[in-house]
Amino acid sequence: MDKWLNHPTIAKFVALALGILMWAVVHFDPDESSPNNVASLYDTKVIEGVTIQPYGLDERNFVLNGMEPLKVNLTVRGTKSDLRVAQTKDYRIRVDLRTVGEGQHTLPLEENLPKGITSVFLSPSTVVVSIEALQTKEFEVAIQTKGSPATGYKVGTPIVKPGNRVHVTLPKSQMAEAESVGATIEIDGEKETIKNKSVKLEVYDKQGKPIEGAVIDPAVLEVEVPITNPFKTVPLQFKTVGRMPSGLGIASFKPDVEQVTVYGPQDALDLIEFIEVEIPLDDVRNSGKITVPLKVEPPLIEISPEAIDIQIEVLLSTTRKLEGLPIELIGLGEGLIAHIIEPATGKADITIQGAPQTLDRLKPGDVDAIVDLSGRGPGVYTLPLVVSLERFMEQIGGTSSITVEIIDEAAQETSADGEDQEEEEGAPEENESPPPPESSETQEPPV
Repeated sequence: MDKWLNHPTIAKFVALALGILMWAVVHFDPDESSPNNVASLYDTKVIEGVTIQPYGLDERNFVLNGMEPLKVNLTVRGTKSDLRVAQTKDYRIRVDLRTVGEGQHTLPLEENLPKGITSVFLSPSTVVVSIEALQTKEFEVAIQTKGSPATGYKVGTPIVKPGNRVHVTLPKSQMAEAESVGATIEIDGEKETIKNKSVKLEVYDKQGKPIEGAVIDPAVLEVEVPITNPFKTVPLQFKTVGRMPSGLGIASFKPDVEQVTVYGPQDALDLIEFIEVEIPLDDVRNSGKITVPLKVEPPLIEISPEAIDIQIEVLLSTTRKLEGLPIELIGLGEGLIAHIIEPATGKADITIQGAPQTLDRLKPGDVDAIVDLSGRGPGVYTLPLVVSLERFMEQIGGTSSITVEIIDEAAQETSADGEDQEEEEGAPEENESPPPPESSETQEPPV
């Protein structure tokens, strides 16, 4: 018997049996074996105010406008330890919006509970959702400025980069209220141009109030606000300086700009009507482009552009003679009369030089010959003849001056009256016989 008990295999089985027996003795509780004790391990709990979580909505085309209710009450069952460990946020109630379109829908709720816990009752078990279609519309961005720049400075039109158009997405009901898209930039006291200012855009209704929830693409733009000295846009007036080389004439003349912007004090700008541009003719020998810088005369600060390009066509020149041009006398004082002594015809003959095609289209009526008598009293004067010609024509011969006599109209009338009176006194009366002539010899009576 002792030999059998000392066998290793038998000893192992005996040890295992004793271990199982000892474990059963320690863990055995006759009270827990009853059905009532098993049931006491579980409990129920009411979770109030569980937020409903929608998911799956096509947010590119629809928006969830409303959901009723927003929260539900949930009754669950589980072991006391599981219920004690689980938190309110672990209980999730969801509604599936993947298949819904525009309109109002009643949908079932889905439960997602902590492990080991089951649902007993959900109140309510459905939810009503309101879905509205989205609309997208393009708007032009309008940037407003707030405040005033430093004294004497002006604000230009804001420049939006990379572009001034954006897309706005809103529910259909709100899109009808959208009036504009823009932002406001503060410029109070500024003296320099505001560059690369990032602004967040907003959508405004007809009352100028922001519309919440609008989706703007892009939502942020860069803006530049020009702040400069006062400026004014004026035309250019061209003036030729010098003379074309002999035998050449300008057939056409085309500047790249006709107007420029000048900057300076406002009182100086008020006096400017144009900017004079001098075209030097001395060095113009061929057709092509010439660049002429614009002079900035104080108190002006800047002219934009600083120079202009002029396309000029040069041809061999020719001459043309215009005869019998009427001479216009201007500036004659009140009560004076003037008449031309030389030329005796009272008309001018002139010779003009210029490009052939320019001279060909010239008519006598296109040329004015003028003599200014301003400030002249009675007397005889030799005065220059001013001939108005088109640009790039010049007078090279013919009448260059006239001799004119100015007399007092009243003195002329008095002189004329005196001459008339003398003529009347010296004339014999009508039907009156002249006295017989006296004889130089004495006649004697006959014998």
